[in-house]
Amino acid sequence: MPEPPGGCESDAECPGPPDARCGAGRCVDGACVVEIEVGPLASQIRGDCKQDECTKDGRVVSVAAYDVYNDGNECTNDLCDFDTPANAQLTGVLCPVSGAGRCHEAQCVGCIDSDPTMPCPNGLMCDGTLCVRDHCVNNRHDPGSGETYYNCAGPCKPCPMGFDCETGDDCLDWVCDSGICRAPTCIDGVKNGTETGVDCGAPCPRCAPEGGCKTGADCTSDVCWAGACVAPTCTDGVKNGGERGVDCGGECDAACAP
Repeated sequence: MPEPPGGCESDAECPGPPDARCGAGRCVDGACVVEIEVGPLASQIRGDCKQDECTKDGRVVSVAAYDVYNDGNECTNDLCDFDTPANAQLTGVLCPVSGAGRCHEAQCVGCIDSDPTMPCPNGLMCDGTLCVRDHCVNNRHDPGSGETYYNCAGPCKPCPMGFDCETGDDCLDWVCDSGICRAPTCIDGVKNGTETGVDCGAPCPRCAPEGGCKTGADCTSDVCWAGACVAPTCTDGVKNGGERGVDCGGECDAACAP
């Protein structure tokens, strides 16, 4: 790019490249030059199967990259479908992390009622996807068994809302109040309902760093990795924390483009 008439005296007089992230204009020996750093940007969105990089003419382009998104689920296969993240469900395989049970519909389960190839061990019975004792499927309330209602609580599957309980462990939503399983709320101190963390994540307020998440929308930082919200950084490709722009201004060293 041409220098201003009569040359220049400072960098401020010199135009930079088309995208300020790729370099800057400099005043060198009284003449304006454009310094361009070709290659990947320091600021990237992790796990988006893309890489933003500067071209030699100072423009930012996004190219496909093997940058898989870790969703924190042992029963999905994290991969890139060209430049789009995909978390394919694993079905029928041994749960790769815990080694207990098999993967079914993106969950590690002990058994599947409709699948005879997934029986329960040691004479236990399959109740949906949970291996339980035989008294948990006999449609009776067996005194002394730990059940608080017909076939639920204690060693059986948790009881739904409105059923009798003794502790939160007896309830599907982990809340037992006055001997009754209650509906989840955003102030009950447990992770339940559709929450991704304890009393946070939709429909509750967003989760702070280290809280649970499924996507960045569950997090105050807009960054979710391996099932946990991540604290803001100056290289995460997201405007968060006290930044004025994406990874610039505030506590970040990079200045935001005017």
